[in-house]
Amino acid sequence: MDTTQLEGLRLDFNEVSLESMGVHMLSGTVDSDTIRDATTFVLKANLLLSDDITLVLNTVGGDTSEGFALVDVMDASRLKVKTIGMGNIISMGILLMCAGAKGHRVMMKNTCAMAHQFAAYTEGKFHELMASHRSLMYLKQQFITHFLRHTTMTEKQINDIMFAPTDRYLSPVECKKYGIIDHVIDELPEFNLDGGFADVGTAPRRSKGKK
Repeated sequence: MDTTQLEGLRLDFNEVSLESMGVHMLSGTVDSDTIRDATTFVLKANLLLSDDITLVLNTVGGDTSEGFALVDVMDASRLKVKTIGMGNIISMGILLMCAGAKGHRVMMKNTCAMAHQFAAYTEGKFHELMASHRSLMYLKQQFITHFLRHTTMTEKQINDIMFAPTDRYLSPVECKKYGIIDHVIDELPEFNLDGGFADVGTAPRRSKGKK
């Protein structure tokens, strides 16, 4: 039977959760369920753990309000929240990706990243439409403020890239260029290490030999 040694206890592999090791995976859409699980993980970690924690992201985006709830918890965390992007980092996923602790935001080399304008639908009387317009302009400013804080992009770049009239696909290397991430990798980092990542093509891979 596969087993692992964890804090002196010999446990079945399937009994060990990622969360118990300081890692949570957010996969799928950004909605009330996935954000509840992710924010619960960060809050519990701040109460119970002493080491940095990791969010693994593979998401096609979703609800902006739910996404910003997790962003706020990440910003307020006393523990560093590292982020690893793989699969899809799309729409709201880019905001979550770059919200990780600077120097510890890594993306796998085949990740598909895509930014686009947020969508909203409204109807009603004139004053209700005007209220909705003000709300949407406030939301756009939230996006701009977030990217100014967590990336190296200028406001013009944010408008040109993140609010382009069509979907804007970004390679992991482009994400690094704009300060959305810090490293592009082809090996999962050891979660208990403080950095030391080698970007793809910049250093030899570690040996895979067996002892």
